[in-house]
Order: sequence, then C-alpha cells, then structure tokens
Amino acid sequence: MKKRRNLTFTQRLQIETLNNAKKTKKEIAQILGLHLCTIYRELKRGAYEHTTKQDTFWYGVRIKKQIKYSAQISQDRYDLLCSGKGRPIKLGKDFAFVKYMEKRVIEDKISACAVLGEIKYKNMQFDTNISKTTLYRYIEMGLFPHIRLEKRKKEYKKVKIKRAPKGTSIERRPKEIKQRNSFGHWEMDCVCGKTKPVLLVLSERLTRKEIIFKMENQKAISVVKCLNILERRFGKTFKKVFKSITVDNGSEFADFHGIEKSSYGHGKRTSVFYCHPYCSSERGTNERLNREIRRLIPKGSDIGKYTIQDIQRVEDWVNNYPREIFNYATSSELFEKHLQAIA
Repeated sequence: MKKRRNLTFTQRLQIETLNNAKKTKKEIAQILGLHLCTIYRELKRGAYEHTTKQDTFWYGVRIKKQIKYSAQISQDRYDLLCSGKGRPIKLGKDFAFVKYMEKRVIEDKISACAVLGEIKYKNMQFDTNISKTTLYRYIEMGLFPHIRLEKRKKEYKKVKIKRAPKGTSIERRPKEIKQRNSFGHWEMDCVCGKTKPVLLVLSERLTRKEIIFKMENQKAISVVKCLNILERRFGKTFKKVFKSITVDNGSEFADFHGIEKSSYGHGKRTSVFYCHPYCSSERGTNERLNREIRRLIPKGSDIGKYTIQDIQRVEDWVNNYPREIFNYATSSELFEKHLQAIA
C-alpha cells in the first residue's frame, strides 16, 4: 500500500498557478500526478473570497466577489492543524500548580526547574506530575502566562596575562580539592556596585554554602578583617571548615599572609591559592553563585544603600535555594550536616 504524503508548499503553489490559469480540477490532478479528491480537498482548504472593483458608475462602484485559492492560506491552515498534534496537555485544570509555580518564580525569584524539584523533594501534592523538559516546553507555549524565559548570550573577551599570581598558585593546590569530594574548601571574590561599598563573597565548593560580608571598601585590610570576624564566629572549628580559599588576583586579596595568618596568633588558619590571571572559570562555584546574588542586587546597584539586614536576606535566599545538583536539597541543610559531623 502506497504511503500517503501531505502536500508541500511548492505543490500548493503549483495548484494555485494552475487554478489561476483556469485549468480544471481533473487537469490539475493529471499534471501534478495527484488524486482528484486531493485537489478538491486542497482547493476547499485554501479557498477565500476575493473582492475586486469591476466598474465605477455615477451612483457608486460595482464590486465583484469570487472564490479563489491561496497556497499561503492553505499552508497556514495546515500548519495550524499540525500544531494540535501530539499528546494532550498534562496541566489540565490544575490551576493550583500554575499559581504556585508563577508565585515562586516571579515573587521568590526561583527558577522553574528548582520549583519543580522542590515540589518533588517536599512531596507536595498537585494533580500535575511533569518532567523538567515538559515544564519548559509548556512555558514556551505560553501556558504559564506570567513566566518569561530569558536567553543570555555570553561574550568572551581575550586578554593577555600580564603578571604571575601573588601567592601560592592554583597549580600547587591539591588535586582532590578540584574533585569536590571533601568539605571545607572555599572560593572568595568581591561583588562590586556603583559606589565604594562592596560585597565579600565566600562560596564552599562542596555544599555551595554562601557567606556574604558588606565591606566599606575594596582593600586588602578589609578582607582580612572579615576573615578575622569569621574566625571568631567559628572558633576552634575554623581550620576544619576553612581548609583552603581560592581567590583571583585582585588587589584586595594581595595580603595573602594576612588571610592565612590566624588572628589568635597561632600560625596559619587556612591556605590561600591564587587562580591564573583572567581565569574566572577556576572559581566556577563563586562565579555561578554571584549570578544569583545579582538577581537580587542587580549590576550597577549602589551597594551602600543595602543594609546589613538586606545582605543577610540575600545570603539566606541563596543558601535556602533548592538545588537540582543536590536532589533539590538546600546548601544550608548540607552545610549544617557537615558542621555536625565535624563537631
């Protein structure tokens, strides 16, 4: 049995040309090698009312109307019918699911994927049970009317390395740190704003725990002060929690002796490793979490206007974000488990 094939747009254009040339339906079928019924159906699908001005008289204009065939109209109708193919929409009338998804994405600024994982992680009951791929397809289809997907284009700028790292190079960092199998290895960076106050951000590589300090300036002495505060906060466990810190070659991290030296005067408190110049990918965790901070503190914002309480809310938001990589557990939960294991 010969397999049925749908007409192409080229064939529809040929039908339109032959029809305008006053060819009969039977002649069109013979010329194109199609069944006569196919021609009848096609002419019906692409039919439209064509209006032309025939003559002008003193009392008005005589209008002539006739039924014609348009290949474009027929193709558009065919495409519209094809769009309805496939499985039915799984959302059904689950308005509660749509409402919850939109609230978390728009108001709480959590990604749709993370919300879906959170629902499964917390065993929340909805009528809808869909995959991540289906969810994003539904968003693109407009089934979540208030959610919009933003596509970012990355731009890379090639630069030349001008100087070597100030302290111990990342090349001498133990290889097991890169594997993310052990707890207590951090990355540190500064998030800048329009004015002098900046944020000092520390990111734990295994749990993605984020610690944020607001500094009055981007100087090395301010970084050391923040680490001294951190050392007093964690006390004797500091050396176990902060085994190493990986930083870039910014001037604020130039005092590697001050960063490594304990504020209690008992030798080293941590080990500092410097990335290669212009290689932010060597602090991938830090850079990725900085993007999340920028969702609440946009680039170009005046960080001086944010209070300590505001910064704490940002830190809490990042640390309590459900993460797919942890099966939608949060960084805070994992960090606390590791702290308890140390204690």
